[in-house]
Amino acid sequence: MTSDVNIAPAGDHAFLIELDRDISAADLHAAARSVRAREGVLACIVGHSSLYVVFSEPSEPSEPSSVLGASVLGSIGEPRQPGNPATRTIRVSLRDEYAPELRDFLARTDMTRDEFLARIRALRLVVRYLGFRGGFAYLDGWPPEWAMPRRPTSRPVALGSFAIAGAVAGFYPLDSPGGWNVLGRTGEDLENRFVPGDEIAIEPVDELMVPAPRSAAQREPPAGIDAPFMTRVRAPDWSNLERGLPAGGPFDLDLAAAAGGEEQFEFAQVGPRITRPGTYTWADLGGVRVIEVREETHIGRITRGLRGYLSIGKAQIRGPRPEARGLIQTMCGPHDIGLAEIECEVTTAIDRVGIRMRPLTKIDVRPPADLPSIGMQFGTLQLHPDGSIVAMGPDHPVTGGYLQPMTVLWAERWKLAHLAPGERVRFVCTSQ
Repeated sequence: MTSDVNIAPAGDHAFLIELDRDISAADLHAAARSVRAREGVLACIVGHSSLYVVFSEPSEPSEPSSVLGASVLGSIGEPRQPGNPATRTIRVSLRDEYAPELRDFLARTDMTRDEFLARIRALRLVVRYLGFRGGFAYLDGWPPEWAMPRRPTSRPVALGSFAIAGAVAGFYPLDSPGGWNVLGRTGEDLENRFVPGDEIAIEPVDELMVPAPRSAAQREPPAGIDAPFMTRVRAPDWSNLERGLPAGGPFDLDLAAAAGGEEQFEFAQVGPRITRPGTYTWADLGGVRVIEVREETHIGRITRGLRGYLSIGKAQIRGPRPEARGLIQTMCGPHDIGLAEIECEVTTAIDRVGIRMRPLTKIDVRPPADLPSIGMQFGTLQLHPDGSIVAMGPDHPVTGGYLQPMTVLWAERWKLAHLAPGERVRFVCTSQ
């Protein structure tokens, strides 16, 4: 039972609500339900012991201290509401080829294989929060006496692997590097299949596991439109966050809106080659123009900024957009470590997930070793242990375990879309 909350601004549209680290998953999820029921809340991202609340309108400093905090505290300890998800049983094969750390685990816990099989069947694991890749679910309910420290180094881990780190369990929904102790594998497709609060039972088996066909097939690119870095984009979908998916949307919302159209495509560095006749609208920092395609047409390299947008049909023509991208306004926090300004050089590590940058002056801050994972948003600045700064894009992970010293103001996020390798940029905190 927690008795206090700490609430910090996370940019001009969000707050981070930090609760006691030992809060139960049931109380954490009850608090999230209470927050989501409030008017104007776009999303409430559950972290290890926190809620990251995103509002549709700019948030007011008085809101968290008076109403929001009281709402969270009042929800803790509430009885579980009817209609919660039923327990989902997942078949996990414990064959030797799927369970490289199982023998070490049994020796560490002084159990026989049969004792472990009997006890794991009785476990009920609960999805506490989501993070990492593919909606990785961090599962509560693993017995503390079965805890096993994370491996000192990562190695490739196959999708479907069931693993533990400390007293937390989880399934790898994708092939990825990982340092958790692998105890088995399932053949089920678990990518973005869980939401916080889901219950899971393990059915141990001794059989070969064939990965299930991937259901989330990528849509084919449109015929007649081709480019090396092309993304089909729509308006952000905030409901995605509950399953560990990013809200998505265009990197430059205003420029995408200028291009118009129901079906829209985002391009980085190079515009498309169009071979399908028709009327199109192209928007970049140089302005908006209508293109009548009768034969093969090339937009070519994007010279004003980094990204452009193409829609099918005709939109209203607009003039060029200001290009003052060297200064980006932010708010300090949610982890306010006393930085009022960060000047960085943009590296080549750029995609829709984020932009990695090298601070020109070393940031002499040692992050806590046990910082719990918290939510993030498009525009979050993360400080990584190697000293780099990562600005989160529209396809960012929903949670992360690094310091967040600044958050870009919503009206300034478009500038992130056009940062190119080698450019220098200053992030400056405005008054809260």
